[in-house]
Amino acid sequence: MMTTPLHDYAGSGEALYAIYEAYQPEAALLAVIARRLPEAHVVIAMRHGCRDCARNLPAMARIAEHLPGWNWEIFEDSDSTRKAALGVLRVPAFIIYDADGVERGRIIENPLSGSLEQDLLMIVTGVSQASASTALPTSG
Repeated sequence: MMTTPLHDYAGSGEALYAIYEAYQPEAALLAVIARRLPEAHVVIAMRHGCRDCARNLPAMARIAEHLPGWNWEIFEDSDSTRKAALGVLRVPAFIIYDADGVERGRIIENPLSGSLEQDLLMIVTGVSQASASTALPTSG
């Protein structure tokens, strides 16, 4: 098994590991994603006890196995400084950066398309931002 912070999270509890084991990623979509964006950095804001995190992080661990050039980083949403700097309002927040460090898009809470892979494909191809909930707070 691949070792990423996502895999560490998925292995941290029986229920999380069961979600990881049961998830069957859409390999054809992931092959397209890997070709279009072979290297990326994904920053994930999460919270223990969050239902959306418990559902989506183990699934993303399975997806990560198909994207070997991608790096994965997780931080707790209790890190308020980092959360504010990234404009994270809800978790989980998957923030995808290309190899040049340019943010390509976000998946917030749950995929809009119904599939993490489909939302990633939309981000990678630039068809659409995967989440309309990426807006930063506005000032006064």
